[in-house]
Amino acid sequence: MKYFKLFLFVLVTGVALFAQQDPMGSMSIEYGPYDIIGTARSSTEQRFVSIEYYEQVVQPVESAHFAARNGEYEKAISLFRESLKKDSTYVFAHNGMGNAYLKLGDLTRAEYYFRKAMQFGSNYAFPYNNLANLYMLQDRRSEALPLLLTALNLDPNSAYVYYNVGNYYLHEGNNAVAQSYYLKALKLDKDLCDARYNLALTYWRQNRPAMAVSEYEKTVKTCPGHEKAVLNLAAYYLQSRQPDKALMLYRQALLINPQSEIYLAMGHALYNQNYYKDAIKAYREAIALDSANIRAKYYLALSYYEQDMLFSTHEILKQMLEQDPDHEGAKELQNKIGL
Repeated sequence: MKYFKLFLFVLVTGVALFAQQDPMGSMSIEYGPYDIIGTARSSTEQRFVSIEYYEQVVQPVESAHFAARNGEYEKAISLFRESLKKDSTYVFAHNGMGNAYLKLGDLTRAEYYFRKAMQFGSNYAFPYNNLANLYMLQDRRSEALPLLLTALNLDPNSAYVYYNVGNYYLHEGNNAVAQSYYLKALKLDKDLCDARYNLALTYWRQNRPAMAVSEYEKTVKTCPGHEKAVLNLAAYYLQSRQPDKALMLYRQALLINPQSEIYLAMGHALYNQNYYKDAIKAYREAIALDSANIRAKYYLALSYYEQDMLFSTHEILKQMLEQDPDHEGAKELQNKIGL
């Protein structure tokens, strides 16, 4: 049991170091830096369109956005197409098509429709922002920055565009400049949790851990279910020998945003505090949420083994080796129990 506890402590420490180098917060792609529905409606009202135009062009786009937000991307695309049949220049339909295809992983079509949105809505910031984010996802960063700066010029009050420019510089390793853009984003929207999380990363990478921890704490206060911030902050608490604070943080986050990785991390913390049954329960929950989480299965198998629950150990190892026949840890543990 001593070996397992030591190994888990090293793992928890590793989580902290890894998490600090984790990819940035989610890119703001889905609806750009605006409430697209509200923007579309206000834009339409300014044009004094007919009731017929509103019903045939605007309303399908509004319905499409709601469908996309529910994950119904094919339905959204159909509705966007319905709108474009009546007005092939409607920027919000083209932008929405780009977003939907992006979610479906069709990056070529996504780029096509974002460019169409830029063509017919050159004064709107969001298609520039969204195409820039697409380029960032494709690691075409040199093409992304001019688009983001254009978006910022078109809308200098957009917290999301400042956030995305910050993401560009964070990708480039320019932490000080990235920090300045995140601060501007948060000045415009103090509740933009991904910007605050990334700001914490810039502080950590500049060897300013106290400020990083402060931003993590603000992030989880504003967005208690923010997975990356929870994992980083809890790892810091564990390193600082404050396990009760870490466990409370995990539990609060799981009430709001149950995630396999949070259960896995909580399992490690519980095991190191000698709460073996609770740790086993946490590992089981991690697997229930994500049956492909082979790390959770491995630590569940180890927990069973340490508690002399050899039949249960064997059952989990069998699942692991079906999933990954070459898993060294599973094969080693299987040899230990002689099966």
